[in-house]
Amino acid sequence: MKYLKYFLIVGVVFISLSSNTTRTSRLSEGIYPGNLFPDIQNLENVSGTKISLSDLRGQKVLVNFWAAYDAYSHKNNVLFSNVIEKENYPVKMVSVSFDESESVFEKTVAIDKITEEYQFMAKGDVYTDLFNRYQLEKGFRNYLIDENGVVVAMNLTANQLDQLLKEN
Repeated sequence: MKYLKYFLIVGVVFISLSSNTTRTSRLSEGIYPGNLFPDIQNLENVSGTKISLSDLRGQKVLVNFWAAYDAYSHKNNVLFSNVIEKENYPVKMVSVSFDESESVFEKTVAIDKITEEYQFMAKGDVYTDLFNRYQLEKGFRNYLIDENGVVVAMNLTANQLDQLLKEN
């Protein structure tokens, strides 16, 4: 009977220690803050250069999904670009347009005066994959990703982005 008490104490301690996770556990891939952001591959900019998001690992990245026909996401695309340029923040902005017309996309980028290097248009299978994976039927989103590929924040406004980047 006296050993039963010790077995119970040891059992409780063992269960409580085994249920804790460590900070070294592998991050899960996902689209919410704290998740490892899934790689986006085969994005092509206006000049035909292709990149994958993993090419930018080691840098902070703002991924912005938008379309010219969606006024809110289009406005944010311009404002994000302006904030990053004006303050010279060390962030790459990867903009992915879901416009169906290449000419509309190209004209919009030209009119908005945004650097074309990281302005991409989702086409074909990439369009469908991204639209579904990032649940964009619920609205266009943006993600701030740290140097390790982890989502820091999502659905930011330009002012919130500015505040976050000033803090870091």
